[in-house]
Amino acid sequence: MHGIVLIVVLVMVGGIIAFIGDRLGSKVGKKKMTLFGLRPRHTSIIVTIVTGIAITTMTFGILAVTSKDVRTALFGMEKLQQKIRITQDNLNDADNNLQSARQEQQQMQFSLGKTRNALNEAETQTEKLKQYQGQLLADNNRLEGQNDTLEGQNSYLTATNGDLQKYNNELMGSNSLLQDQNDNLLKRNGDLSSKRIIYQAGELIFGGVIPATTDWSVAQESMSKLIALANTRILGKAEYSASRQNGLWINPTEYEDALSKICSSDKDMVVRFIAASNLVKDEPIRSNIELYPDRNVYSNGEMITNGEFVTDGTQAMAQQILLNFLHDINTIASANGVLPDPLRGSIGVISMNQLYDVTDAMVGIKGKILLTAYSRGDTNILGPLRLIIKVEKINED
Repeated sequence: MHGIVLIVVLVMVGGIIAFIGDRLGSKVGKKKMTLFGLRPRHTSIIVTIVTGIAITTMTFGILAVTSKDVRTALFGMEKLQQKIRITQDNLNDADNNLQSARQEQQQMQFSLGKTRNALNEAETQTEKLKQYQGQLLADNNRLEGQNDTLEGQNSYLTATNGDLQKYNNELMGSNSLLQDQNDNLLKRNGDLSSKRIIYQAGELIFGGVIPATTDWSVAQESMSKLIALANTRILGKAEYSASRQNGLWINPTEYEDALSKICSSDKDMVVRFIAASNLVKDEPIRSNIELYPDRNVYSNGEMITNGEFVTDGTQAMAQQILLNFLHDINTIASANGVLPDPLRGSIGVISMNQLYDVTDAMVGIKGKILLTAYSRGDTNILGPLRLIIKVEKINED
């Protein structure tokens, strides 16, 4: 703001002086005044020059009076430049000293870091040594305790060694008795191995259907009839004497529970007697009871499944295709509810004559054939599923 005011003042003063000089020069020229005997024209030139000098002098004078910076620029520039050079030199020296100080500081920080790392490592080693020392002391105490324990055990073992020697003599005395018992067990095991297994564990012994009833006595009578039929089959298979009447043994609790379920159901119940373990001749026939609500799965002549196969006309291929088809029938019938044999998993029954007829029908045919299985007679969940299989050749266009 101060500089703007100064400029405005200088412009106004310069304009006033120029105006005065112009007016003065005009008057001198009009009046044809002379100065120092010079001609009026020359006098006018001198007046103009003096006016310009006055303007410049007054300008510098006003600047010098009103501004310290102008005075410094006019009269103290060399000192100012000298001070600037000295200040710049001092600043450079300060920068150099600062850089040196920073380098020294970095070196000191690096040395300090190394010292701290060394100190931390020393502290870590010291801590490890303390822990190792404590562990050694603990191990030493433990070994001392074990030494005392071993000394006590040694005394005990020495004391019991005589007892063990005495007991060993007793064992040797009873060894002959154990040998005799072992010989007896081997003899009994040989007798058992020589017996023929009548039923394997999990094998179906017999099965039948008990009509729906809520009368306990009626259900018990129906169950007794099934047990009697099962005993007849068991006696025939095991070749028991005719005097033996009770071939099948059922847990009484399981028997009572089965009767309770039959009386509480409103449907006919399929009853199956399953061998509880491997049963040999001359031993009780232990069995478990399985109950299932009865229903008709397939009607007479109902199609069970069919499938397309490719044959080469050989008997081996025909037999393999038939086995695969029977396996498919078994899986489908089981999924639909027919109970499979618990030991073998089989369901369907096909006569040997029909088996040969189906195989012979496929022999000689090359290409695609269609096998269709039908139910022969009504089939409930107890089964077995009796089959009728038809073979058809598929003509390919």
